[in-house]
Amino acid sequence: MSQAPEQTEKKNRFQISREVQEEFVNGVAETMLSLANEAGKWQKPWTADAPLGMPYCPNTGREYGGANMVRLLLTSIKKGYEDDRWMTFKQLQQVQKNNPDMEMKISKGAKGVKLLRPEEIVFTVGEDGKWNFLSEQRIKELAALKEQGQEVPDVQRMTLFYPFTVFNAAQIEGFPAKERQSHAMTAIERNDFVEKFIASAGVPVEHHGGNAYYMPAADLVKMPFPERFTGTDEYYATKLHEFYHATGHLSRENRKEKQTATLKNYAFEEMRAEMFSMLAGARLNLPMPESNSAAYIANWNQKFSGGDAKAVFQAAAEAAKVLTIMHQFENGEQPKAQWFPRSEAWPELIAMQTQRDEATGTVLHNTAAEAPKEPVTHTSEPRPEPLPVGAAKEAFEAAEDPIAKVRFILQNPELLDMALKQDPESARSLASLCDSFSQNLHMELDEKLRGHSEISPLATTPPASEQQDTPAPRMRM
Repeated sequence: MSQAPEQTEKKNRFQISREVQEEFVNGVAETMLSLANEAGKWQKPWTADAPLGMPYCPNTGREYGGANMVRLLLTSIKKGYEDDRWMTFKQLQQVQKNNPDMEMKISKGAKGVKLLRPEEIVFTVGEDGKWNFLSEQRIKELAALKEQGQEVPDVQRMTLFYPFTVFNAAQIEGFPAKERQSHAMTAIERNDFVEKFIASAGVPVEHHGGNAYYMPAADLVKMPFPERFTGTDEYYATKLHEFYHATGHLSRENRKEKQTATLKNYAFEEMRAEMFSMLAGARLNLPMPESNSAAYIANWNQKFSGGDAKAVFQAAAEAAKVLTIMHQFENGEQPKAQWFPRSEAWPELIAMQTQRDEATGTVLHNTAAEAPKEPVTHTSEPRPEPLPVGAAKEAFEAAEDPIAKVRFILQNPELLDMALKQDPESARSLASLCDSFSQNLHMELDEKLRGHSEISPLATTPPASEQQDTPAPRMRM
């Protein structure tokens, strides 16, 4: 029996949504891989003049958000766009209509970037399995009937995505120049900003002689001493990466509690942190990670996501959320995230972090031209390099410590298949064992710091309301 025309149309709508999501995700992954491959030799063209701006539409004044923001920022990095204004062809026509004396056109051969527009569909499923799409009026009618105690079919909701294409202002000939151009922070200003931002967010950082990682049970970022890094830039790039992990704590974005502790979910968390640190680094003129991030990204979607485009899209959206928080703080605003401490608490939080650094003898902001005012007591060691795949495989097979196995897997995604083949259940439990290990470290830390004065965490007061973006009264240049 052939399908009815409307059934075919419904199928096509879902197929379109699925295909554009896959295309979007592949575009993000390919751009990240390309940038990661260029780590160490990539020079950002805007470094000397202006920072990488947050993409926005000059017609409405609204900034692009979520995964769309991630894709536009990555594209700007890859293409070297110094302009942060993006618009559709229809919006460009409106600009031309409002400025008839100016001749504007998209450069010949220029290709736009496809973004996704979400659309929620509401429907009920009939006894024959047919989906009945509901209008707003029908939704209200069913809700009223339900309140009256009448039996009504279950109302279901689903989000579909549809594509639209935008062009950067740099691709438009004759487009007006920006009225105000932002200028990049100096290295000292940048370093101070990162320190204040992380401290004001209520994320404690402690330096030690080991590697960089985040301890969920203790809610603590552990960082190697600054002089163990090859440079100050690398230090702050790593610090932002670990800070992102801290934002997933149950008291903040609560990413860990929303999902079970599996290797796949840990890998998604690493990918979100990779996205955030890459984009935050571009905005703050920090280096691209030079470890094995290119190999990691190349295998990530295939090995860990299982082709789950929606999950990858969500990962990009969550990375963008923290980037937006950083952008709001940079502008001197109170970040809209309810977990972010209120501005009146920031000075004390910054002072608390200063005390932690002093307790470990940590000296920050040193450059090659600056010597520490006082000698530090810890030993400077070269930062350990990740093992090659072959050596990592041998080390993985020989390792008995499950925590070591997790680290090998996160550094070398190819080892995931080996872990699952050896013992799927044990492989899935590795991530949860990390939390137990972190708890033990937390207990040791409490014992170690018993002699230091205790610092009580500050309570945060959520904003009274979430402000909504409003269109600008005129084209924002």
